[in-house]
Amino acid sequence: MRVVIDTSVVFHLFSSFYPERTQIAERIIEMVQSGQIEGFAPRMGRAEFVAVLSRYFEKNEVMGALSGYDEVITWVPEELIMEDIIELAFELKHHVSDLYFIATSKLLNAVLLTNDRKMADMAKSIGLKSFYLIEEADKFFKLVEVNE
Repeated sequence: MRVVIDTSVVFHLFSSFYPERTQIAERIIEMVQSGQIEGFAPRMGRAEFVAVLSRYFEKNEVMGALSGYDEVITWVPEELIMEDIIELAFELKHHVSDLYFIATSKLLNAVLLTNDRKMADMAKSIGLKSFYLIEEADKFFKLVEVNE
């Protein structure tokens, strides 16, 4: 199963703000590493990841985290999703950074995983399978078990 993992999920691997979100993120990354699921994100997500982590950590720590992130995620080039991003911008009238993740899910016919309720709802509104992990993590994990 292909999944697009929003930065809001990966951030919690490096944060102790919400231990339950950290556990969910760890489980998802373990599933990617074991081959249970395939993890994707738009290439722009690399910059977003650095921007978010840079608020809390030193540059060398962020670069180390980015290196680890690069090992588990397949980055989708912008040129493959730009037309969809533009169409989604007209349709959804929302922040472009979120549209990158939604467009990537659309391109790959992948499940979108996020801790952003609005992003999850927008993805669902255009017919994509999406999970707002703060409330729907168990549903996602059950879906993976069923598809194994």
